[in-house]
Amino acid sequence: MRMLFLTHSFNSLTQRLYVELTGRGHEISIEFDINDAVTAEAVRLFQPDLIVAPYLRRAITETVWRNHLCLVVHPGIIGDRGPSALDWAILNGEPEWGVTVLQANGEMDAGPVWASANFRMRETRKSSLYRNEVTEAAVTAVLQAIDRFASGRYAPSLPDAGARGQWRPLMTQSNRKIGWSADDSRTILRKINSGDGAPGVVDEIGGEHCHL
Repeated sequence: MRMLFLTHSFNSLTQRLYVELTGRGHEISIEFDINDAVTAEAVRLFQPDLIVAPYLRRAITETVWRNHLCLVVHPGIIGDRGPSALDWAILNGEPEWGVTVLQANGEMDAGPVWASANFRMRETRKSSLYRNEVTEAAVTAVLQAIDRFASGRYAPSLPDAGARGQWRPLMTQSNRKIGWSADDSRTILRKINSGDGAPGVVDEIGGEHCHL
């Protein structure tokens, strides 16, 4: 199939999916999601059979998702919504998490589910989880979603009302703020792990402002 990758950057997950899918004979074009006009032009020029969004930071424009099937890779369990899925899973100490491949529609992370894959959580940094468990689950779910799409017989459905996932807002520094006199060691580590990467967790040590 001809697939357009719509992505914020060519990050580790996008690279892995590119290797997996080109290795299976699919033709992939990559477009950075800069703005709606650039996205629409990329779709018009490439004429994809399918659009896959491995890593986005904003919603796909309506003129694209209404006319083309767009599969969005979300690093959260079925029903989970919001831009900080993995952050909240780490901070809340979730024992199990997952990746959901859903169809883009007019509501962020709320479209019909094409596939999902779960994994056991480790007490580790967000980047380590993303590059290992999240990536492996994403590959499994994306390949399953593509097979279902190719069959022409699969009908995706919306998450049912009993799904464990829920809407969670963008995680902020206030959510990760460490209470040194109240938080135990595990809580402190979870806060730091959930903020892994830039800019980290804002704090003050010995009168010096820093990022942990």
